[in-house]
Amino acid sequence: MKSINSFRNLRSRSIVRKIWPNLTASTTVRLPINVRGWKYITVGNDCYFGPGCRIEAWDSYGTESFSPTIMFGARTRVAGNLHIGAINSVVIGEDVLIGRDVFITDHAHGNSSIEQQTIAPNDRPLFSKGAVYVGDKVWICERAIILPGVHIGSGSIIGAGAVVTHDVPAGCVVGGNPARIVKHIVPPEQ
Repeated sequence: MKSINSFRNLRSRSIVRKIWPNLTASTTVRLPINVRGWKYITVGNDCYFGPGCRIEAWDSYGTESFSPTIMFGARTRVAGNLHIGAINSVVIGEDVLIGRDVFITDHAHGNSSIEQQTIAPNDRPLFSKGAVYVGDKVWICERAIILPGVHIGSGSIIGAGAVVTHDVPAGCVVGGNPARIVKHIVPPEQ
């Protein structure tokens, strides 16, 4: 995993742009940042990443190979300490606000079968239950967790500390563990 510890001088910015050429000039990254699989990660214009982010696109793990994708839409704002892990796909829409200490993943270590319980978690094959999609103008509050296979509709709010295990319709506020709808911002479609 490559770690960048200083963007404060022009030389560091040049190095980051060489390593991560699809990072737009209008994007701001506060340090430190840890990124794995730069070539699988795309970032839209005018994004902001606070310090301590860990963004991992795993193309291999042990003897397995993957085709990961992580995409951040334009004007996404991340407060810091975001941890995203992908072996499949994590897509973040445009104008998304992500609080501190958020975790988003499309995979787990193993598939929770009885057979795999005899294997140390770190030695289990990575397993994805599906891609993660976060729509436009979503607000993900601090310490939220978004698990594999979840789709979050545009304009929704994910409450602080929520553990999102199922899809969230557009225009909803969810909270809790597991997250449940606590409010419809817009009436549900008829």
